[in-house]
Amino acid sequence: MQPAAAVVPKALLPVGTWPMLHWALDEVIAASIPGIILVVGPEQQLIREYLKGALEAARCSHDTDLARLGRGLRDREVRWIEQPEAVGVGDALVQCRPLTGPDVFAVLLPDNWFHAPTPAIEQVAGAYSRTGLCSIGLTEVTAKERSLFGNVGGVSLRRLDGDCYRVLTLQDKLPGTFAGEGAESVLRGCARYIVDERFYEALLATGPPPQGEWDDVAAFQQLIDNAGLAAQRIDGRHYDVGHRRGYLAAATYLGRCTTDDER
Repeated sequence: MQPAAAVVPKALLPVGTWPMLHWALDEVIAASIPGIILVVGPEQQLIREYLKGALEAARCSHDTDLARLGRGLRDREVRWIEQPEAVGVGDALVQCRPLTGPDVFAVLLPDNWFHAPTPAIEQVAGAYSRTGLCSIGLTEVTAKERSLFGNVGGVSLRRLDGDCYRVLTLQDKLPGTFAGEGAESVLRGCARYIVDERFYEALLATGPPPQGEWDDVAAFQQLIDNAGLAAQRIDGRHYDVGHRRGYLAAATYLGRCTTDDER
């Protein structure tokens, strides 16, 4: 997402008129999740300013999108963790452990954007409730859409019931775009998780790689081999807005929805 993300934190790049982060926080609020932990880098003061602006708008009783976000934040405990270096999602999540403790918690990466009738993370929580296993989201990707996603999330699955699955394998994170096989639509893992302490244990057991960022894929692979991992197909549209083509496709889709609403 360079060069735009060289000036503005990626989480504040707009999808429509809301930044990515606003969409993710709105999803958290709609799902009635009671507390929020935000992991930010040292050079991301603009994120703090955006949320400060939302809280100020809420205090002024404005009926705006920003004020509605502020009211949702005001009703929750919001805590911040500063990640000294951008060394990966695995590192960011491990730093949350003192705050989440033994609780079940949700993970939302703002560069995964959803337009769904029920909050995506709430749908994934259903799989955790039914199976008792750490759970990830699944979205359907057509052959034409594969170039809109980064090359991660390939899975093999065993259906449990309805749209709930047991994950059998999860591909490593690879360069390029999503490489699903064949002409049919496939289900792909996405960055909406409901996890607990077993996930932390798997993260620490696999640890950071000798080089490069500490990703969370190895931890999920460890869970598959040991405790088990469930998945829930999410009903709704999903775009990888951290990927240039996915970002543009999301903007086009949202613009089309807006036009249809106006009609």
